[in-house]
Amino acid sequence: MSQNDDLLNSESIVLADGTHITIRPIRSDDASDLQAAFQRLSMESIYLRFLSYKKGLTDEEARQLATLDYITRMAFVATCMENDKEIVMGVARYALLENGRPGLAEAAVVVADEFQGRGIGKLLLWRLVGYARAKGIQFLRGNLQIGNNRMLSLVQRSGLPHQQRYVDGIWEVTIDLQTNNQ
Repeated sequence: MSQNDDLLNSESIVLADGTHITIRPIRSDDASDLQAAFQRLSMESIYLRFLSYKKGLTDEEARQLATLDYITRMAFVATCMENDKEIVMGVARYALLENGRPGLAEAAVVVADEFQGRGIGKLLLWRLVGYARAKGIQFLRGNLQIGNNRMLSLVQRSGLPHQQRYVDGIWEVTIDLQTNNQ
């Protein structure tokens, strides 16, 4: 089995509170689960993640977010079982920027409000970082609302080398993946 095969495996994790979760690559059949997960987000979380307010994900948006090539666009989901059904708790994703410098991808992490503060965002971020490094991506960049203290803190506490700068009312945070400091 190659390293890339290992990176595409599902990983079962037990959180400190005893919750059993799975982190796995997103699949095209996750589109409706992404729509359901979106409905679990508060308006504040939606605004902090999307930099605007949205009522929901259209079928087309959900399909686009769930159907990736695993190279230029990749995402991992954290799931758990609820009432005998797998639900999406959070997502971490990247998309290579076509007009950016080589090896630069835009990245985002979102965790449903009821699951925040339990380490899921950190687990998703590290899974995304490992995969991005294996694909030769050198930098992950995210745009954060000024009030998105949880995400900014997640990056700062990750130990990953990063830069942040204030641009047009948002924090532009760039994580350097070239330094291996896990």
